[in-house]
Amino acid sequence: MITIIGAGPIGSYAAHLLARTGKEVLVLEEHGAIGRPVQCTGIVTKSISETVQLRDELVVNRLKKVRLHAPDSSSVEVKTSDIVIDRTRFDSHLADKAMKSGAKIVLNSKATAIQEIEGFKKLKVTDMRTKKARSIQTDILIGADGPGSIVSRHIGNKKPDFWVGVQAVVDMPVDRTTYEVFFGDETPGFFGWVVPEDGNKARVGIATTRNPRQVFSRFMKRFGNCRILEMQGGLIPKYDPKLRVQQGMNYIVGDAAAQVKATTGGGLVPGLNAAGCLARSINRETVYKRELRDVEKELRMSLLLRSMLDRFDEDDYNRLVSIAGSEGIKKILDKEDRDRPSRIVFKSVIKEPRLLVFAKTLLRAALSRES
Repeated sequence: MITIIGAGPIGSYAAHLLARTGKEVLVLEEHGAIGRPVQCTGIVTKSISETVQLRDELVVNRLKKVRLHAPDSSSVEVKTSDIVIDRTRFDSHLADKAMKSGAKIVLNSKATAIQEIEGFKKLKVTDMRTKKARSIQTDILIGADGPGSIVSRHIGNKKPDFWVGVQAVVDMPVDRTTYEVFFGDETPGFFGWVVPEDGNKARVGIATTRNPRQVFSRFMKRFGNCRILEMQGGLIPKYDPKLRVQQGMNYIVGDAAAQVKATTGGGLVPGLNAAGCLARSINRETVYKRELRDVEKELRMSLLLRSMLDRFDEDDYNRLVSIAGSEGIKKILDKEDRDRPSRIVFKSVIKEPRLLVFAKTLLRAALSRES
C-alpha cells in the first residue's frame, strides 16, 4: 500500500497518478475539508495546463498584464497570460480525480509519528476530532504535508528556511486585467502583490522573513481604508538542492520538499511536475532524484536569482524595473514562462546587455551558494 500524507493539490495529484495504474493508495488529510485553509495567492502561469486541465469553474480571473512597481514610484507594464484560480475548488477537483482513480482520502487524520523497522512502516494517526490514535501499516510513504513535513524530518532533513506570507482578500476597486508587484524596502526580502479576482475584489499580500504582520500592515496603508473580507497566510519554503527527497521507500514532494520557485514563491506548477516525476519513479522503479532533473534545474535557477535579489538595494530595483520596461525584455517576458527561468535569463541577457550591470551581484550569489 502507498500512503500519502497531505491531500493538498500535490498529494492528490500524486495519488491520482499512482491509483490509476492500479496501486492501492491511501491519502491522510489532517483538516476537515479539502482546500482549507487557503495559503496561496492562487496565481499560476499558463504552463499549468500542461499538467492539469483548468475547467471554467476553477478559474477566478484571466490576467493580461503585470505592473511592476519600483521603489522610486516608477512602474512598467508587461503582458502576461497568468491565471487566478479558486484554490479551494482546484484542490477539491484534484482530490476528486484521485478518488475517481481509486485512491481513498481520509479527512481529520494527522500522522503524528512514524516507526520503521526493517523497511516496514507503521504510522500513528490521530483523529483530529476525537483525538484518538490508531496505527496504519504501509509499504510506501509519501510526504506531501507542507514545510513542516513529518516525513521530511523522518528521512533526516532539517526544517527548510522559509518566508512568511500574509494575504488578505480585500474589497476595493481594481483593474481586473492587471496584477501588481511592489519591490523595495517596503517589502523586505521578497515583494508585495495585488492580484485581482474581479473589478471590486483583490488578493493583497506580502512575503518576508521577519515581522510579517508589521510589514503587511505597512503595505496595506498604501491602499487606504479598504475592507478586508478574509485573512490568509502560510509558510513559503525556500528551495534547497541539498534536501533529501527519498530514503528507501519514503519520499517527499511539493512544499514538503521545498519545490517552490524562490523568485516568486510559486509552488503549484513545480510541485505538480514533481508529483509526476514521483509517480514515474514508483511505477517504473527508477530513482526519484533522476526523474526530478528538469524540475530541479529550474528551481536551482530561481534560487540563484533570489540570492542575487537578496543583495539588491533600492537603486538596483529601480534599475531592474526600468530595464524590464524595454521592448526586448517585454517580448521575452510575454513569450516565455516564469516556470522556466533559465530560458528567460539566457534570452534576456542577450537581448538587453544592460542586465550585465548585475553580473557581479549574480556571481557573488553563485559563489555563496557553492560555499
